[in-house]
Amino acid sequence: MGWFGSGDESGGERLWRAYLEADHLRFVAEERLRDVEQDRTAARERLLGSDVAPVLRDSLRTGRGSLAVLDLLRHVGADRPDIVQSLLPELYECCLSVNKPGVWGREVISSLAGSVAVHDELAPLVERTLIDEVTDVLAMRALVMLLDDLGDAALMARWRHAVLASPDVDVREIAEEYEEYEGCLAGEETQPPTPPDGG
Repeated sequence: MGWFGSGDESGGERLWRAYLEADHLRFVAEERLRDVEQDRTAARERLLGSDVAPVLRDSLRTGRGSLAVLDLLRHVGADRPDIVQSLLPELYECCLSVNKPGVWGREVISSLAGSVAVHDELAPLVERTLIDEVTDVLAMRALVMLLDDLGDAALMARWRHAVLASPDVDVREIAEEYEEYEGCLAGEETQPPTPPDGG
């Protein structure tokens, strides 16, 4: 752009012109961003008005666009628990990582658990993980973070029992961080033991 002055310029004039050009570009970008956000909101409303679960499930299973799915559910999941619940197995698989999909997946499931009981649906998924991946340090770490977020003492106790029996010493060491569940028996207690000081 060269429309903010002409001819010989002092150093200050050149800098001022550069600033005005940059400020104009910022204004144009902000206007464009507002338009894009409006288009995105309208597209999201149309999407949520359709039978969206199958396409979201496919994205989560294949990994194509999974972060976009998780981000969408982080923003609309509280208003559409039906969609989140229909995707629970796929969301659970996302939770078995410690990277961004895992963090966002745990956030979405924790939000769902605030309004819908998820224990019965999660229990067989957790059991399968404890059989298939009990030697995977990252999966066991991610799983216990999910269960801890949910406050599910029964599944936490089941997790700790399986982890303590793992042939991998690094996995067994994770259990030491959750000793408060040592006396819990899965299915018999719904809350972890209360510390002696009541804290």
